[in-house]
Amino acid sequence: MSRITPTREDYLRAIYRFSQKDTRVRIIDIARNLNLARSTVSERVQDLKNANFIKSGQNEEGIVLSKKGLLLARQLTYKHRLIEVFLHKVLHMDAKKVHAEAHKLEHAFSDEVIARLAKFLGNPKKDPHGEKITKV
Repeated sequence: MSRITPTREDYLRAIYRFSQKDTRVRIIDIARNLNLARSTVSERVQDLKNANFIKSGQNEEGIVLSKKGLLLARQLTYKHRLIEVFLHKVLHMDAKKVHAEAHKLEHAFSDEVIARLAKFLGNPKKDPHGEKITKV
């Protein structure tokens, strides 16, 4: 099985977020989102393709997640949004600041901790930004 690193997780979430907007996911979009050079993103996209996290690289469809990549991206998004709720509701952080903090923490929280956090928070349905929280 391909090892998942925080960097791979960041790319998968970025691809997932763009794909949810019903737009073609392009390398340039990911590069801008992650503040990286297009050449760096191109290399990482090839790495994700080789690891079977994406179906295709840059083509007319754009970058498309595989089943494996989509499942992982959804799990990461679930984690991220739960952590945002925790930071906002329990620690009373401003909704504008929770995204950056949740991004740091999403890589460290185990699935067990996330399950406990969801229960502790009462299985919230929306994050502080109004985005739907969907358990995978």
